Amino acid sequence: MKVSKLLIIILIFKAFTNMLYSEEIKFNSEKMDIKDEGNLIIAYNSNTYIPKDNVNIISENVIYNKNKNLITFTDNVFFYDKKNNVVIESNKIIFEKNKNLIFSEGPTKYNLKDQYNIKSEDTYFDRTKKIIFGNKKAIIKDLEKNIFNLEEKYRILIEEEIIKSKKSVILDKNENTYIFEDLVLNLKTNEILGKEIKIEFKDSFFGNVNNDPILRGRSSYSNEQELKVYKAVFSTCNIQYKKCRGWEINSDEFKHDKEKKIFEYKNSWLKLFDYKLFFTPYFNHPDPTVKRKSGFLTPYYGTSDSLGTQINFPYFKIIDIDKDITFNPRYYADKSFLLQNEYRQALKNSNILSDFSFLVGEAGTKGHLFYNQIGKLNKYTNFELNIQNVKGDNYLKTHKLKDNSSIIADDSVLVSNLDLNWEFADSSLDTSFKLFEDLSRNYHDRYQYVFPDFNFIKSINIPSSYNGKFNFNSYGYNKLYNTNVTESVLTNDFLFSSNEYISSNGVASNFNLLLKNSNDYSNNSTNFEDNLNYNLFGLFKYDASFPLQKRMENYTHFLKPIISFRYSPNGNSDLSEKDLYLNYNNAFGINRISESSQVEGGESINLGLEFKRKNNSGLEILDLKLANIFKMDENYRMPTKSKLNNKRSDIFGEINYNLSKEMKVGYYFSYDKDLKYSNRDELSFDLNVNNFLTNISYYSEHNDLPNVETVKNSNKFYYNNENSFGFDVSKDLSNNFTQYYNLMYTHETDCISFNLNYNKSFYRDGNLEPTKSLSFLIKIIPFTELGVPNLGDLIDN
Repeated sequence: MKVSKLLIIILIFKAFTNMLYSEEIKFNSEKMDIKDEGNLIIAYNSNTYIPKDNVNIISENVIYNKNKNLITFTDNVFFYDKKNNVVIESNKIIFEKNKNLIFSEGPTKYNLKDQYNIKSEDTYFDRTKKIIFGNKKAIIKDLEKNIFNLEEKYRILIEEEIIKSKKSVILDKNENTYIFEDLVLNLKTNEILGKEIKIEFKDSFFGNVNNDPILRGRSSYSNEQELKVYKAVFSTCNIQYKKCRGWEINSDEFKHDKEKKIFEYKNSWLKLFDYKLFFTPYFNHPDPTVKRKSGFLTPYYGTSDSLGTQINFPYFKIIDIDKDITFNPRYYADKSFLLQNEYRQALKNSNILSDFSFLVGEAGTKGHLFYNQIGKLNKYTNFELNIQNVKGDNYLKTHKLKDNSSIIADDSVLVSNLDLNWEFADSSLDTSFKLFEDLSRNYHDRYQYVFPDFNFIKSINIPSSYNGKFNFNSYGYNKLYNTNVTESVLTNDFLFSSNEYISSNGVASNFNLLLKNSNDYSNNSTNFEDNLNYNLFGLFKYDASFPLQKRMENYTHFLKPIISFRYSPNGNSDLSEKDLYLNYNNAFGINRISESSQVEGGESINLGLEFKRKNNSGLEILDLKLANIFKMDENYRMPTKSKLNNKRSDIFGEINYNLSKEMKVGYYFSYDKDLKYSNRDELSFDLNVNNFLTNISYYSEHNDLPNVETVKNSNKFYYNNENSFGFDVSKDLSNNFTQYYNLMYTHETDCISFNLNYNKSFYRDGNLEPTKSLSFLIKIIPFTELGVPNLGDLIDN
């Protein structure tokens, strides 16, 4: 009986095996159940292989319904379609062999050709037509980190590598977002067709993280070479909390030429705050990936009383990878022509920047040349070369060339120089050869030659037992100025500075010992005696302070009395006319007379007091500093304005009081030694309340000093985050006249800026007349700016 049963099982298993091979389905599993007379097969932990379809499936459970020719795989399913190079991961896959259709129920992952990964739900894979499709959201990622979000009904044509979707969002590798309706995307050729396109660029794509750049259109086409958007609207403006964008460009056709890297616009309107302002049939600009590109820059229109109407058409030209130039032609109404150019070049070890121009017109021919080169000669040597030359004393100021140049820093004094600087581990040497030309002076006295000017510093190693550091400094110059004045100066400083020593009772002290050797040769100089002079100066300076601190419930007080003693056995030359003022910051300096070739003669004692009050949050409430200088004898050779010529100097110092976070008061003063009157007063007041900021500064000199009295006021009111009003005024109280005032209105957002500025000045600058102007400037960021420097003249014209 047992033998019969065994034979029956063997025959059934053989019949089942023959049936499987006839159907070309092979099950490699740990356990199988056969039901319904062999029409239903259940396999567990199976590796299923279908040779005819070249398909291999791994799953925990398999149910094969022979009558329906339907295979259901569940739990950790890995479906390998080697024929189509497709891998599917899911928890349930149904394979309808009659239709050659695969349905993946629930969350599903696809890998297509090892190039694209897809995540979706409830997907279909038609193996005959080679199409993947579904009605739920799908996410596709490629090897270049582009992400394709298919929001609604979609189809993926595997053989052609084409994606079709009713609504799609594409996030490219640069974090720009493309939103399409009725998308057709060819992954092979990177061709894209779509309707109602919306491109949301990365916020910082155009250089400002506060932007919200966007491009919309009715339809679009894109491939490897170009992107075209029809009926396009483009803007970089952030629309948060706004009714409309600051500016936008409406174009019949927008084109991004990906090879030339330019944005092109055809038949376009520029709209400001939803109002059409300007129409152009065509214009273009480089895309944000371009750092340098030849082309016209923003034109500029201007007008002035002295020059009349003018217009600029600047052009930027790339000459090579390491050099470029900006041409800035300027045309005047009187038919004068001015061409200003800025040339830049990067060399292996240096950079060149030059600015040059010429003017041709009724006033004759004029021009200028400014040349700057900065670089390294070797590992230790840096250099800088400047050449500055102008034909026409007021040429730079009259035409305001300084405003259009990155190299012209001063339009009154020209400086041509060659600087050489050596840097070593414990020493440095700075040398310079200079030529100064003061354009405001007569021809013979305008030049000053300094050949050379040098400064050598060396730190000399000394034993640590000396408790200090020793520096050697040698410096000097050879100068010719005012036609026949010559000065040659060589000075050597030997300076020992001790470490700070803190005694057992808390007194901090240190001392300096200076030995100065001064050598000078001069003719016709008011600074030195004629002919050759040798001097040896010595100075000893000792400083001591006693810092104290007191903690209270809400505040901490800091008090530091200071005493400084200095002595020099030498006298100094007559410095009585030297324009020197003492304040707390320079009173304790070793060279407070600002005279490098000598030291302050005699002896003196400085007394100082510092007091600070801070609250527990660290805010400094009060900062008070006082100082007074005492001498044994009067010294008429010392600068009189500093009061160092008296036995006692003025009492000088400063008080900074923060009444609150919003209100600050600063007072800098120099009072007569007997406190009968003040000689110098400088008062500043700052207020920052809500959206209003104001600064008032007052300065005066009187009594022992020449009368000077001025007051300045600067105000700014922020109506909101985008709109502000400002007013500046300066008045000379001693002569009772207003020097200038400015009235400003500014509207500024992330993408647009309006500036309306009324300025009036009442003082002369050389041969130039006092001016008044009402200027207007609009900046469409980051592309262009349009402005009128004087609306009044424009209206008059």
